[in-house]
Amino acid sequence: MSVDAVPLMAHEERALIEAAVAGGVVPGDGAGAADEIAGGTAVRPLSVGQVNGFLNQTLSLVLPPTFFVQGEISNFRTYDRGHAFFTLKDAAAELPCILWKDGLARLKFRPKDGLAVIARGAVRLYEPQGKLQLYVETLFPQGAGALELAFRQLCEKLRAEGLFEAGRKRKIPRLPRHVVIVTSKTGDVLHDVLTTALRRWAGVRMSLVAVRVQGAQAAGEIVRAIEGVNRYCASFSARGMEDFPPDLILLVRGGGSLEDLWAFNEEAVARAIVASRIPIATGIGHEPDTTIADLVGDLRGPTPTGVTELTIPDARALLAEINGRAALLTRDVRRMVTLRQSELERETQRLATVGLEALRNRELRIDLLCRQIERIEPRHAIAQGWRRVEEAQRRLEKGVRDKLRRNLDAVGLSANRLERCSPLGRVVRQRDGLVHAKARLLAGMRARLALAGQKLEAVGAELRVVSPQAVLERGFSITTTKEGGIVRSREQVKKGDVLVTRLADGKIESVVGKPKQGSLF
Repeated sequence: MSVDAVPLMAHEERALIEAAVAGGVVPGDGAGAADEIAGGTAVRPLSVGQVNGFLNQTLSLVLPPTFFVQGEISNFRTYDRGHAFFTLKDAAAELPCILWKDGLARLKFRPKDGLAVIARGAVRLYEPQGKLQLYVETLFPQGAGALELAFRQLCEKLRAEGLFEAGRKRKIPRLPRHVVIVTSKTGDVLHDVLTTALRRWAGVRMSLVAVRVQGAQAAGEIVRAIEGVNRYCASFSARGMEDFPPDLILLVRGGGSLEDLWAFNEEAVARAIVASRIPIATGIGHEPDTTIADLVGDLRGPTPTGVTELTIPDARALLAEINGRAALLTRDVRRMVTLRQSELERETQRLATVGLEALRNRELRIDLLCRQIERIEPRHAIAQGWRRVEEAQRRLEKGVRDKLRRNLDAVGLSANRLERCSPLGRVVRQRDGLVHAKARLLAGMRARLALAGQKLEAVGAELRVVSPQAVLERGFSITTTKEGGIVRSREQVKKGDVLVTRLADGKIESVVGKPKQGSLF
């Protein structure tokens, strides 16, 4: 609301005038002062600086030290030094305003032209220029709260840059090996995330980077945590260590009000999430809560426990999937072997049929040739005469023998050619090729089955490695109370309690001394 100027009381006016007279300054109109100066009277005129100083003193007496003014921002601009200058206006008047750099930095929203606000500050005269201004200490947006307005403004800015687009976000690993939790080291959130993750996949490595998740310093700590994990991951790759580098960051905290969750709405946190080379999954607050960190993150869970379930696979479900895929692979291999055997049998039958038909055709051609040879036998020459019978017979016998020899040679050559061209040899060779192909196919199928069996054995070995007994054999232990309850926190025990530490080859009983705060690192 606006505050009207309070008029000076009569005694205040007299006090100001007496103070001016005591300083050698006599107020009066311009004509009187000119007459007195012209007449030689010793009257000292006011300087511009004195007038402006007098006006500043008057303003400090008339107006309260600070007050509230409502209006609409106009001509808002900032300069190199970071100070902001603007005008507050309404339907009746305008008031020049200045907001120093520190005050502008403390605002949760960004002032802009046309925004209706309430300003708190004081009116003073800038004496070097005689300019009356409202020196603003802070601004309050009208209608929406400052945090809500800042949230909407930052959302619009980041959305315009494309930081909310699904195509920009990184892929969450299906089976993360090293998960870094960025959250507070106190509270139930860390316990819930660790319990859920280790229940679903006991072999996953979990690390904690403890930060504040509420308050003025929380945003800076979160940014430094994300950048630190990325630097560690880069140096990890450079060193070529055998351990697993971080491949997933869980940014989590419990529920709270908009003010409690505000650290996750800071632009610096959003920029750090976008710049991270490691995928970041968020589980901030309860399911209805949505922060800018959730919008720019690579995966959003409804709660800290919910995002853990979304990112850490269930070992039992994964094992069932492996067994199902192995069964499908075995079925497909068997089906392929059966199909190839049927194809081989059909091809063998086809080649045998073609070969027999070709052999039958060759035999028919040979019979035809034999009949033709019989028709050309020289029996007609015998009827020419008895006197020439012997001579003709000798010539005929000789000619017949020669011709028969030649024909037999030709028939032998033809038979050899026919034998070489016979499909029976090709059938035998192709049958041998099919037998070898069948042997190679069966050998290949057996090799693929053996490889699939080896893969199954390797997966089983990996599952045995991450079993609780394997963890104990690697040097770890499980501590329980005397009654058998697992000790997860030092708050569960007190001095004098009997604890049982289970090792790979036995157990050890011990008595609690003084519990101390520990660290995951």
